Amino acid sequence: MERYKFDERNGLWYELGEYGMYYPVTEVDEKLEVGRYGNLAMEHMKALNPARYKTLGIMGMFPKIFNNIDEKVYKIIDDIMEEKLKEEPIQDDWNVLEIERHKKMLFREAEEIALKEIVYQDHFVNISMEEVLG
Repeated sequence: MERYKFDERNGLWYELGEYGMYYPVTEVDEKLEVGRYGNLAMEHMKALNPARYKTLGIMGMFPKIFNNIDEKVYKIIDDIMEEKLKEEPIQDDWNVLEIERHKKMLFREAEEIALKEIVYQDHFVNISMEEVLG
């Protein structure tokens, strides 16, 4: 018996599996790889719209929606911190504690802005059910 067969009627490939039966070969979807901010966004969406959250999860849309959130947040944080350091330069270059305190303060401000702009948004608003089912 052949390991793979192609069915021209439906355009699907089938793989020989258990008990000599052929099963449709499904493409492996993109793996869900989220970090801290991606998890925060997922929790936010779960609380905001639980039904749509479950539906999109079942349909395998989470990688498309949540995988790049961390990258976006870190880019915004870096950009904001760069701007803030130009606006509010470190006063005492020799004081290591002052440098760290200043950078932590700027990081918290930048993170708060990034959370508001990226994480705590309605990530499902631009996804139509036709796109999910299509």
